[in-house]
Amino acid sequence: MSRFALLIATIVSLGTAPALAQEKMTVDMRTLTCSQLTKLGFQDFAGLTMWLSGYYNSSIRNTVVDLAQYAQAATKVKNFCQTNPRATVLSATERALGINLPR
Repeated sequence: MSRFALLIATIVSLGTAPALAQEKMTVDMRTLTCSQLTKLGFQDFAGLTMWLSGYYNSSIRNTVVDLAQYAQAATKVKNFCQTNPRATVLSATERALGINLPR
């Protein structure tokens, strides 16, 4: 009976795999524009700003996360992007936060 349940679970998971693959989104952060960033939903925006934070902080070997400071920085980048839709997100982040991202 357990082999039968395993077989059913495998078949069901294979049936849902294409649906999950369609939801996958990949982003080239080098070319992402502010216009594209501001159109994202909350989860995608949060994910991308978390990536930016990790990208920058790893370059300066910072392992501490200040969530209040992170939220303020994300808001600054979003506000900058709303008034500069053609800028890339990487350049907007540098300009809005006064930092240099690694290249």
